[in-house]
Amino acid sequence: MISRFLTRNLWFFYIVFWMAVAAIQFALLIRNYEFGTWLSLADSLVFSAIFAVLGIGQWFMVQFSGRQQRNWLEMISFHLAGVAFTILIWMGIGTMTMKILSGGNELYRLFLDQSNTFRILAAILIYFLQLAVFYLLLNIKELKERMEKEASLTAMLREAELNKLRAQIKPHFLFNSLNSISALTLTDPLKAQEMVIKLSEFMRYSLSMAEEAMSTLRDEIYHSGLYLDIEKVRFSDRLQIKEDIASECQEWPIPTMILQPLLENAVKHGVYTMTGPSSIVLSIDCDKDYLHILISNSFDPDSAPRKGTGTGLQNVMKRLSALYGRYDLIKVEKENSTFNVLMKIPGSLTSLMAGKAGTK
Repeated sequence: MISRFLTRNLWFFYIVFWMAVAAIQFALLIRNYEFGTWLSLADSLVFSAIFAVLGIGQWFMVQFSGRQQRNWLEMISFHLAGVAFTILIWMGIGTMTMKILSGGNELYRLFLDQSNTFRILAAILIYFLQLAVFYLLLNIKELKERMEKEASLTAMLREAELNKLRAQIKPHFLFNSLNSISALTLTDPLKAQEMVIKLSEFMRYSLSMAEEAMSTLRDEIYHSGLYLDIEKVRFSDRLQIKEDIASECQEWPIPTMILQPLLENAVKHGVYTMTGPSSIVLSIDCDKDYLHILISNSFDPDSAPRKGTGTGLQNVMKRLSALYGRYDLIKVEKENSTFNVLMKIPGSLTSLMAGKAGTK
């Protein structure tokens, strides 16, 4: 199909090119010969149109040769045969057509016979000019296809990595919660029952969002609140939560389940290390470019560091780099008896709302 020959724009330029060739040929014939406007126009259009059509076949020859493993000698032979065949067909059909159209105009017939050499030289020049352009287009096309395949493969690998990282979150948290429930069944059965109910709601939400790469801050705050409710059951007054969340940031796009591992990390390295009350502060605001999240927890600097796999924080770092291709979106600081995690999420409320509108 011609639609596969060139893109719409290139097809347009191809037609314009041959119209220009026909116009130049017409101007030269009118200026230098006296066999009339009609024959000059017919000669220009007939020979240009035939070569333009044969040029489409030349494009398919280029595509065929590009798919074959050929050495330089074979390539040269292939295209020498191609130019010879093209000129033979072009001259044969063009000459026969113009002899019919010219009728008994002896002046034009004489010109037709005498111009063969010039036409052949011009045809060879145009043939190899088109050949160079077609090979350039073919290389651009193959490069674009290769880039699209690489981008698709990269996206698939990134999605596989994100699925793996998301899958690590639920078992990691679930195992910790089940261990806590097991301990509470002996010390406080009512709290164990409350914790089971909270855990069920938490897991129901997690499963409903399992296939989603992005959520909103509002949903993630709700999800994280379920987690913190579970931890409050375990630690009661020992765990104190303070939240300062800007209302205008509620619809900001944010990776699904990105806050819960950081809050879990704050609990593990905060309340676990202290005999008295431990506080966790969740502070969130936004500007036109970023959502800024600060999670702070108090800890006892004199206590022995709590051992762990480091899954939570490392998971978040890897997910952010996989999603955004950046490694500067999270920062960890220690200040005296406070541990801070600062995270920024690129995006905008405008782009999120536009995306939602597009899915309706």
